Amino acid sequence: MLIAMNEKGELIRAAAQEEAERIKELKNGVYLCPACQNPVIFKAGTIKVPHFAHKQSEICQSFSEGESAKHLKGKSDFYGWLSLYKEVQLEAFLPEISQRPDLLIDMRIAVEFQCSSIASDLFIQRTNGYVANGYIPLWIYGGPPIKKRGELYTFTPFHRLFFQYSSSFGYWFLAYSPDTEKFSFYSKLIPIQSSLYHASVQEIPLHKMTYPPAFSPSFTSSFSLSSWFQQKHRWLQRQLYFRKGISDPFFRFVYEAGHHPLLLPVWIGLPVRSMALMKSHPIEWQFYLWHDCLSRTRKTTVKQAAKALTRRILKGDLQINVFPLISSLTVEGMIEEYIELLKEAGIAEQPLLSRTTFEQTEKEKAFAAEFGELVKRRLMF
Repeated sequence: MLIAMNEKGELIRAAAQEEAERIKELKNGVYLCPACQNPVIFKAGTIKVPHFAHKQSEICQSFSEGESAKHLKGKSDFYGWLSLYKEVQLEAFLPEISQRPDLLIDMRIAVEFQCSSIASDLFIQRTNGYVANGYIPLWIYGGPPIKKRGELYTFTPFHRLFFQYSSSFGYWFLAYSPDTEKFSFYSKLIPIQSSLYHASVQEIPLHKMTYPPAFSPSFTSSFSLSSWFQQKHRWLQRQLYFRKGISDPFFRFVYEAGHHPLLLPVWIGLPVRSMALMKSHPIEWQFYLWHDCLSRTRKTTVKQAAKALTRRILKGDLQINVFPLISSLTVEGMIEEYIELLKEAGIAEQPLLSRTTFEQTEKEKAFAAEFGELVKRRLMF
């Protein structure tokens, strides 16, 4: 914990490591926990982040012991940064929801710096508690660095809980490293597989960070439709191998409908802006959409298509992602993006299907050459 109460009942902030004189002063004081009123000790050393701690025999329901040095330093860093711009409270207790965010900005923005994994239910519970009581939650990731695979980035189900969305940056994710004192801002996140994403990445040193943050929307993405088709084929090959083809419910449905997964119309499995809403690959939800609605008539409304896809979700044929921090995106909106893309590309109602994988690859090359920029333009932000 970074705050304690002195003998006068005043809240005292732990000194930062560079505040040598203040550390000396704090070492001579007597302090209480502001929550449980039990004595706490001020700790500071050459390695440890200065902080207050309960005596080992004391139990406090409000403050958890065993905070990592990374978490303590992150909170201290944020306090120093945000205090330059706003009124900030460290570890403020919110009695109406019995929660204590790491920092509270202007009495309404609750900052949570999460360095360790927690259950998604707890993440959602905390988020909903803030929102229901008029607070704006700002979750910042502080765990191990995001792994990179070639030009792509791996975002686990836990990472995806932090995803937010804006019209300027699309899906975005904010991380901070107390070790390097740098923010990493991942934006324009485009899923290639459920956990593998294209991303534009900006690194901003703490001392250059403003508040509100001024991220640049001008960073370009390396996305191309040709590489998307290549990744789509790799995904299909892996799924056919590991799911053992016809024994998988989706592939069995494709075969029973008279098609081969590798020879579907080229526009089944296209990327659209909101597709990260679905845990299932675009091939899956777009095939169901085509089979259930679009193969019969292009006059299907977005609402009708959304109802059909929702039925598939409820049956368990498709899975959706959980984004506690995003409320503005819907399955209906995602479908509208897809249907509008088909209209703009002038897709025929009954496409001629490929007979060989070579023919399919040639069709994809032609489609990428003709419509690659259209798809990218509709995908970017």
